[in-house]
Amino acid sequence: MTLPNQHCTAGTQFFAAGEGLDGIVESFCDVDLADAAIARARTIKVLPTTSLVVIVHYRAPMASQRGTYKRTINGMHTRAAALKPCGPLGAVLVRLKADAADRVLGVRPADLLDASIELSDIFGDGAAARLEAQLAEAGSAAARVACMRDFLRTRTGPGRLDPLAVQAMRVIQRNPSISMRRLAGLLDIGERSLQRRFKAETGASAKQFARIERMQQAVAAHRAGLDWAGVAHASGFTDQAHLIRDFRALAGVPPEAFCRRAAAERVQAWNTELAASDFYNTFIA
Repeated sequence: MTLPNQHCTAGTQFFAAGEGLDGIVESFCDVDLADAAIARARTIKVLPTTSLVVIVHYRAPMASQRGTYKRTINGMHTRAAALKPCGPLGAVLVRLKADAADRVLGVRPADLLDASIELSDIFGDGAAARLEAQLAEAGSAAARVACMRDFLRTRTGPGRLDPLAVQAMRVIQRNPSISMRRLAGLLDIGERSLQRRFKAETGASAKQFARIERMQQAVAAHRAGLDWAGVAHASGFTDQAHLIRDFRALAGVPPEAFCRRAAAERVQAWNTELAASDFYNTFIA
């Protein structure tokens, strides 16, 4: 999904990758909600994703099933998560491409599968603390994103992933309904070798990666206006029942139940903006 350099609504702004990061970053999101009571009344629901996400909170921490945190790196997640702000919300989020996140993180997606680790575990205590302080002192969303861009640019290096796994990820993202036999044929490799090399780099099988990608595309299509039957057809599911089964397996509930609370009037504007961004797998309730 392509973003202009910036588009926004009150409290949330989205930014494109920027020069030097377009092959690594999908997009940035700046969240600014200084009213503690309103922030604490919100629940943030995040569907499974193949993207890796860097998050720095410069106000109050965020609470999740894993505890509270302020600076974290989330790997590819195969399960849905629910988050609760602990107070006034101020954060910058960066969605990193699965096939290139290693260029700034220095680790493979396999090392972070279904994990959330402290930013300092990758970049060191001093660098992580300085980044949080810079974000807190910055006077605008654009300034905060500029700080984050500089932080990532200075830590960008060559890719370390198996080129075959990278190519497979890109093919799947273009067509997540592709069969594993067809994928192996396109890459001129046996299915077993493909699965072994893919899992070594991502921690997930190519089929699991494709399943998450297909659900992400289905969610994006629904948020763009298609009904669930139309979504199932457009996203390559056998039928709507197939879509519901896959969604329930990954999110824990049927799609309609998951999305219902996001339609509430008090959060509708926020969710409309999220739906139009690269953070369309995130819902505010």
